[in-house]
Amino acid sequence: MKTTLLRNFQQMLKAEPSWFGLMVLFGSMPAIVSSSLVILFYNKISLIAGHPVYTLLFYAAAAFTMFLGLTPTTFIAVISGYAFGWKGLGLMMIAYPAAALMGLQFGKWVNRRATGSKGFVHPGLARFFEALGEQQFLLFFFCRISPVLPFAMTNVALSRMKVKLLPYLTGTMVGMFPRTLLFFLAGTQTRDLVAFLQNPSYGQLHQLIIPVFILISIVGLAMLFNKAMNRLSRKYVS
Repeated sequence: MKTTLLRNFQQMLKAEPSWFGLMVLFGSMPAIVSSSLVILFYNKISLIAGHPVYTLLFYAAAAFTMFLGLTPTTFIAVISGYAFGWKGLGLMMIAYPAAALMGLQFGKWVNRRATGSKGFVHPGLARFFEALGEQQFLLFFFCRISPVLPFAMTNVALSRMKVKLLPYLTGTMVGMFPRTLLFFLAGTQTRDLVAFLQNPSYGQLHQLIIPVFILISIVGLAMLFNKAMNRLSRKYVS
């Protein structure tokens, strides 16, 4: 069984090297870029937060950096809690769907540029994602609720499916809100943003909830993957 799975993975990797490369790139880039941005703009955050126009420009820029994969969404949530207070939470709820819509189109574009195809070349991957796409609200919900799955990486990974806009947006917003609120509240409680982002220290409640979000994501995605595989088995056996 393990040998078969390994062989199938190797075949998919050979058929879709650019797609897997994009996953690595957009999975690692947000953490690298965000730490640099904090160092560059740390002393200007209070100035930005104190000026309405600068605040709006900050969230407009945040929508762009999130969909491009330059900053993690949790990073924006922590800064919002630290510098902007409750108005920041409301502005995030506007920036997030904007980033999600732009991110979906960006994911399609970067896939075409990197792979030369709108869909998957490997037939097994194409069939699997077609079956997986039958429950898109749950798919995006379980992806977004995880604090460890990068926002842009998910967009790029799943944009080769035939994404339906309403399930995509609702799944994204419902999934992101609980963890966004959690990291936002953590930001309101910190006094040193740089130290916190370098070495996050959460209260006891946060330390309990974060693993729960990760567990929900893992179990939910495993359930959807299993259902998709069962659909394929029934379809091609019959």
